[in-house]
Amino acid sequence: MKIHLNRAGHSLGQFTPEELRSGFREGKFTSTDLAWKDGMPTWRPLSEVIDELAPDAPREDAVPALPVVANGLPWEHRAETGFIGGIFETVRMVLLEPKAAFATMKQTGGLGAPLFFFVLLATLGGAAGVFYQSVYSSLESAATPEQQAVAAIFSSTAAIGMTIMLLPLFLAAFAFVSAGLVHLALIVVGGAKRPFEATFRVACYAGGSTAVLQLLPVCGTVASSIWNFVCMIVGLSEVHGISKGRAIIAVLLPSIVCCGLAIAAFAAVIAAAGGMSEVLKAATENL
Repeated sequence: MKIHLNRAGHSLGQFTPEELRSGFREGKFTSTDLAWKDGMPTWRPLSEVIDELAPDAPREDAVPALPVVANGLPWEHRAETGFIGGIFETVRMVLLEPKAAFATMKQTGGLGAPLFFFVLLATLGGAAGVFYQSVYSSLESAATPEQQAVAAIFSSTAAIGMTIMLLPLFLAAFAFVSAGLVHLALIVVGGAKRPFEATFRVACYAGGSTAVLQLLPVCGTVASSIWNFVCMIVGLSEVHGISKGRAIIAVLLPSIVCCGLAIAAFAAVIAAAGGMSEVLKAATENL
């Protein structure tokens, strides 16, 4: 079916949809030209009906766009950026631009690099926490001699050194366990769109970056915990392609379950202790 074109009262002729689109693309026809074909109630400006009358078909020689591939966080390019530069830039991105950081993060590539990043920075933050606690303990004038003696033991050089030596082992185990629980929670809420490795990477980069906040005195631990919670939600939402509400549930669910189990265990211990006291009382009365 041919399409009629008219410009300023003069007919430009009849054209096929392909001719119309080609002429419009090349500037032969303008947006103010009037178009009409059988079935249309009136003439209409070409700008209003060009997509309806002559849909823009893709060119056969057009090269399809390549998929966007995550380039990776600076830490994963530390050979080029430098060791310290890779740490600094990754921490900066995660803390200040978490959405962009986790969109850039590679979802595969091994567990070693993110684990090393987390253990290194979390150990640094943990050591700072131990140091600050020893300082606070030494400043507590109201502490009893027994409390001061305990504080002196934990603030000794040997105790701090032992903590720093054992902390990386504990943190490595913690990384796998915590990420595993979060990924299990994602499966429960139907949000595990990516493999465990993607969740592990989010947990390590979020935990390692926010652990730096523990270097702040007084409020460092609180700030680190709150911002880690935020970064985990943003990271899981971005990497797994789920809503932030579902990510919040996945992050909170392990803690809720653990707290529930702890309360149940405590209640069981209390009940058992009460039952044992009754048994002992009955046994005493029978003697």
